[in-house]
Amino acid sequence: MDLAVIALSARPLAASASRAGLAALALDLFADLDTCAHAARCVRVHKKGGLAFDGDDLLQALASLSPPGLPVVLGGGFEHDTGLMQRIGERNPILGNMAETVRLLKDPLALSALCGHLRVPFPAVTLEAPAGALQETALVEKQIGGLGGSHVRARAAGDVSPPAPGRYLQARVEGDTYSLVLLCNGTDSRVVGAVRQWTAPSPDQPFRYGGALGPVALPGGHGGAILRGAQTIAQVCGLVGIVSFDVVIGPSGWWLLEINPRPGSSLEILDVDPLPPLLALHLAACGGKLPKALPTPRGVSATAVLYADADVMIPPGDWPADVGDRLAAGSVIPRGAPICTVKAQAATPEATRVAVEARLAEMRGRLGLPSPDA
Repeated sequence: MDLAVIALSARPLAASASRAGLAALALDLFADLDTCAHAARCVRVHKKGGLAFDGDDLLQALASLSPPGLPVVLGGGFEHDTGLMQRIGERNPILGNMAETVRLLKDPLALSALCGHLRVPFPAVTLEAPAGALQETALVEKQIGGLGGSHVRARAAGDVSPPAPGRYLQARVEGDTYSLVLLCNGTDSRVVGAVRQWTAPSPDQPFRYGGALGPVALPGGHGGAILRGAQTIAQVCGLVGIVSFDVVIGPSGWWLLEINPRPGSSLEILDVDPLPPLLALHLAACGGKLPKALPTPRGVSATAVLYADADVMIPPGDWPADVGDRLAAGSVIPRGAPICTVKAQAATPEATRVAVEARLAEMRGRLGLPSPDA
């Protein structure tokens, strides 16, 4: 065993490890068929409080299946529980950014202050009832350390109540969402690529993550300023490994929304030829090594999440090759939960978006789900 990869869904990390020729122990909440195929050992960890780890179960699994000192790479799922990161790091070295860094970057007030000091555009935030200019501004309410967009809610106009505990208010900015992915070594960085994201809204989750495609160019002439801002933050915070900066680009400018100081959902979009395996680059960068330059992937890749509009039972039969997060036949997916991830590739962003939407439609038909327009 070369390393352990741990995330709510460890599939992209396990796939990148396999591409790099590394034998990985994968721990996540699903242990789906393709994660198990990519990993040397794959184990499902118990959930706690919805989409979160049962920390004790995770640590027990890690202790029973790996020797002390086995390196660990963490994906999404620890942003709101950096204490669990610290507990993991007491036994297994974390190759990536430490709990203290994650805690800082996921603190909305701390990130706002950092961006203000560095003159990086960042929408105003508060942990208290909106006052002053925020009373007259469209707001969204978010979970501190939340991910995936499902935790974001639009605040009703005129509502001046404080956010719920563990949540915060942020000025709403309009535009398209992009993620800029950097490879960092603590002092310097290289651009891996940028991806464009979109939502798959539902009545109770209007900002739910839908999918992404890339690599793409950042539009509106903002690419240079966004890159300078991201690289400055990465240097000031001493970030290492693969990190991503989510931004909104609109008619009036751009804003940084959040920083994910670990490999994220963009990994499987950009982890394609002729780029080297991104997990291998992540490990080298955590050790201080950066390549002189990185090639640009050929074509444009996309992934999109298929959600269950009703309770779904996975039918027997083989899954299509371009579908990820494959569960065993007979698995029951509750209404509103993700069923799988579909993939597509084409020569341009426009053609790739059409192709991935077609794959979503095909999977809806295969599973007997109504079309979104029904």
